[in-house]
Amino acid sequence: MDQCCPSDGCDHSVTSAHIDLRIDNNGTWMDAFQFGEPLDTTWTLAGQNFELDVQLSPYDIVPLLHMSSTGGQIIIDDVVQRVIHFKVDPAVIQSSLKPGTYVYDLVMVDASSPSIRTPLMHGMLIVKQGVTYPAGP
Repeated sequence: MDQCCPSDGCDHSVTSAHIDLRIDNNGTWMDAFQFGEPLDTTWTLAGQNFELDVQLSPYDIVPLLHMSSTGGQIIIDDVVQRVIHFKVDPAVIQSSLKPGTYVYDLVMVDASSPSIRTPLMHGMLIVKQGVTYPAGP
């Protein structure tokens, strides 16, 4: 499988941090992130949107899972402190991603000029099989 960022590394934008993520497929994906230095107020997330795609390979044409701030899966918690979190229901994870290893990247998109896209994070997403599921109807 052609994975991004093996242990020997790969090239990405200098604005993009390599962060590998792990989630269980029976819980809500709710990781939170703060960008930049906490006391740095020289930039904010005002006027920004976010997109994240999950794929088997960086070269796939269609993502297995697409998340966005406009779609409600990426929440901007604090514009000034630059904090976001993900909100993806277990049913969406289960229908989109089988347990396994994937690649992802997170891109910040300037809402006033959508052609300005800043990569913020990239890496592997490991989806693990959960054990406890909600009771059925």
